[in-house]
Amino acid sequence: MHKYLQNRISGSRLTLPITTIYTLVVWLMAGVIQEQWWMQLGCFSITAYLMMLLNNEYSLIRVYSRFISVFFLALSCCNCQLFASIPEAISSLFFVLTYFILFNSYQDKAKTGIILYAFAAYGIASLSNVHLLYYVPLFWLFMKYNLLAFSWRTWLASVLGLLLPYWFAECWYIYREDPWALYNHFQPLAEFAPIADYTILSAGQIFFYLLLITLGIMGAVHFLHKSYLDSIRVRLLYSIFIWTDLITAVFLALQPQHYDLLIRLMIINTSPLVAHFLALTSTKITNVVFHIIVITIVTLTIYHLWTISLSF
Repeated sequence: MHKYLQNRISGSRLTLPITTIYTLVVWLMAGVIQEQWWMQLGCFSITAYLMMLLNNEYSLIRVYSRFISVFFLALSCCNCQLFASIPEAISSLFFVLTYFILFNSYQDKAKTGIILYAFAAYGIASLSNVHLLYYVPLFWLFMKYNLLAFSWRTWLASVLGLLLPYWFAECWYIYREDPWALYNHFQPLAEFAPIADYTILSAGQIFFYLLLITLGIMGAVHFLHKSYLDSIRVRLLYSIFIWTDLITAVFLALQPQHYDLLIRLMIINTSPLVAHFLALTSTKITNVVFHIIVITIVTLTIYHLWTISLSF
């Protein structure tokens, strides 16, 4: 197989360090020092590390490649106008942590402890953003059909794990003499804005959303076409990425006021798809596509950095 620039970059051990330096430069230019975004940067760094561990632990790409982490970093830089958000940074971190723990329950209905820890992490994520609770039934379906780890015991463990952070939170609120705080936390679940009101989004935000959809479709189509080359476990795990990405894209299209959260979830689930596509193809067309993707990502990042500079 002829190695194009796309393949050389994919398999290089320098790709991730160089992308990390690029990411730090973007954070500096976005204002991490001036705005003191240290907690946000810490959450982002841990999330990126978990994305790397996710690839290593579950062999998501059957050749040596750090493209999953690389595309997570690069696509997140396109989203640099959202670096300041602490709740979404925490939600993203614990969403990826949920994946990392939950995937370890594959084909084992006896791993109630693993399920409890995974959903406890997800409960913490939902404390930062309550709308993540809409995804809980989806995770139960993944446990049954993708992870093959669903039983009444693991389901009960998932419920207990999900409630555990709320139990501690309620104890804290009672101590603070604010017992109704959790009631106010759940109220937004019943609030819906007008359907598909895109006037609240900027042109850059819409373009980035369309970019993620395009990358997700390319990655999903390639994976479904070549999935027979991967193990059964990898196929089932990628099915989780595909369905979560699709449902999140639809949710964002219908309720764009949740852009800050949902676009981060799309980055998390799109990164493995596009990484798998570009790491495991080697044609003139895909090499051109790779260059177009890189140029688009860098251009969009520069555009968002420019818009941030105008607000200073």
